[in-house]
Amino acid sequence: MRLFKKVETKRKLSDSEKAELEKRAYDLGFDVGYYKHSELGWVSERYAALESVAKDAGLLEIVSDNYKRGKEAGAKNRERDMKLDLSKKAKNQGKHVSGFLYDISSEEKDRIGLRSGFKSFQGDNEHLYGMLQHPDITDMPSLTEIPRAVERPQMINGFRLLVPKQ
Repeated sequence: MRLFKKVETKRKLSDSEKAELEKRAYDLGFDVGYYKHSELGWVSERYAALESVAKDAGLLEIVSDNYKRGKEAGAKNRERDMKLDLSKKAKNQGKHVSGFLYDISSEEKDRIGLRSGFKSFQGDNEHLYGMLQHPDITDMPSLTEIPRAVERPQMINGFRLLVPKQ
């Protein structure tokens, strides 16, 4: 009874599309292995998309093999980088925890435009830093102001051109 059965057609992929599919599967596996991403969220969505394209083309084994190879290679590279202290944590150890003190060379300071000294940039540009300033002890909190819900709505006044000037 092949009358009602859907005819299975395999999608033909060009060599460049096949190579791109293999590369994306390998890169996804590498990211999962290197950065230890969970395979439950966005990783499973991307892997399912790759699998669906590969299933249509009949290349399901190639995608799964490349994903596994990438995952293993990512884990190996992570271990290698951890042993050689090439990770981001090792790079950030020379910097102060709060983020204020950095090990910046004098050449980088000149290039960036940093000057040594204690002049406050905030004092010169108070209007720029108004949102960032801490309140003084004499400032009233904004919660004590009259809320807008209590004010008379503008719609009650009517159409602006029809209302006489006061």
